[in-house]
This record gives sequence, C-alpha cells and structure tokens, in this order.
Amino acid sequence: MNRSTSKALATTPGVVISILLVMTIGPVLPALAAWVVLIAGPVTTVLLLCGVGESLAARFFLHARRPTAAEEATLAPAVALLCQRKLGPPLIELRVRDGVYPIGANGGGRRTVVVSDGLIAAMREGVLPAEQAAAVIAHSSGLVRSGAVRSDFALNFWALPWQIVQGFGLGVGRAFSRLPLVSLAWRGRFIVGAVALAQGVAEGTPATIVSGAIGAGVIVLSYAMPRWDARWQSALVAIGDTQVTEAGLAGHLDEFLQRCPQTPATADRRPRLTSSSQPEARPHLALVTGAS
Repeated sequence: MNRSTSKALATTPGVVISILLVMTIGPVLPALAAWVVLIAGPVTTVLLLCGVGESLAARFFLHARRPTAAEEATLAPAVALLCQRKLGPPLIELRVRDGVYPIGANGGGRRTVVVSDGLIAAMREGVLPAEQAAAVIAHSSGLVRSGAVRSDFALNFWALPWQIVQGFGLGVGRAFSRLPLVSLAWRGRFIVGAVALAQGVAEGTPATIVSGAIGAGVIVLSYAMPRWDARWQSALVAIGDTQVTEAGLAGHLDEFLQRCPQTPATADRRPRLTSSSQPEARPHLALVTGAS
C-alpha cells in the first residue's frame, strides 16, 4: 500500500464524520454562528494548507511554544549537526512541548518540529549526546521535509468535531470499562452491527435499510480505523528512518534505540537502520541561526 492510500485511510473517516456532524448541528445553530462555521472553517483549512498560522496551530494542537534562550543554547550542538544535514533551522522551526518527559520529537505542517522538554533536559544533564539528539530530531525533521505531514494541521482542524466526539466517547468508555456487561458488549459489537443490518433489510423500506447499513458501517469502522491509523503511524516511522539514513545519522539513531525499551517496534526498526549501506553524509556548511 502506497503512502497516499495509507494516509487517506487513516484520516478520511475523521474528516467525513466531522462534515456529517457539522451538517447535522449547523441547521440548529443561530444564523450568525452557522455562517461563521460555514465560512471560517474552509478558509482556515486552506490557510493552514498554505502554511499560514502554523505557529498558532502548533501551539493549539501540539501544545508547543518557542524555546527559551537557555533551551536554544542547550540544543545548539544538535542544531549545528542538523543544519549540516540540511534538516535544521531555518528550513524547520523548533518548538518545545512542556510536560513531556520521555525523549522524543514530532513534526507537522511545512516546517514545525516539536521536541519534548525531556529531550532538552537529557541534553542539559549530559545523558543524551548531541549526535543522538540530532538523530531523534532529524527523524521528525525528515518527515516534515518529505511532505508526509504537510497537511496534518489542516486535517486536525477539519476533524475537530470528530476529535471532540471521540474524546467524549473515550472518556465515557473508560468510566464504564470495568463493568462486565459493557466490556462484553463492546467486544461483541460486530453482532450488534450484523443484527442492525439484518433488521433493516428484513423490514425492506429504504429508510430502515439505510439506517441498518449506517449502523453496520459504524461498527466496521470501529474495527478498521485503529488498524488504519496504526498502519499510517508505522509508515511514518519508516519514512523518518529513511530520512535519517539519507542524512547519515542512522548509526546515532540506532545507538539511541539501543538505550530504549526493546519492543517489537524497536526490533523492526533497528535492522533497517543498521543494514543501511548509505555512506556517511558529507556535512554542508551552514549558518546556525538558533532554534527558532
């Protein structure tokens, strides 16, 4: 499955469901509010696709802020390596997310890479070498530069109604997950979908057939969407690893992964990094202008 298809499967259901939710709620909104939703939604989406307002989107969706002067100084050795590989500022803009202690980074849009404050703390304390930090950041920077996450902010904005409903549903699910009957009903939801479809077809009217098909479709999506999302996340990891390898930082990323808990996902990644015959990338002269 190619990259475009994998991303479409992961993101389209949320977008479509959000459109249906807006169409359902829109008619009951006051006229002014309905017009604001109708006009502001598409305009904001287009602007985000063009890269306008990306820093605000990063703050809203990723809870990211600009690094302080002290954080820039801590990141400077890693940023220098990234700039040599053409994966650092000003081609990308680094942001920091507070309250995330594991070492990590993620990217979105056309130029935004967010590092955890745990990564910065590890560098400041000398626990994480600059080369390994650069490799971790390069993974996300490579994703941004490859275009794989270019539309993510726009898609996240457009899918906000679905995300709100999904968050509410997950909260309710956690609250009742310990009840045996609720847990059993969720595990056997495919039976509910089959019964709904069979009843709709048995009654034979267009309305019941459509409602039964919609109910069955929702059940099918509840199985398919997590799989599609997991497949896309795996594809992103592979794309980022390729970008890191092309930048000549695969060895440093593998060294970092050796220090991480050895999960099946980690085991799948390490051979891809260690078996690469890509020669060490030759550094390019670059002006380091800071991390933001």
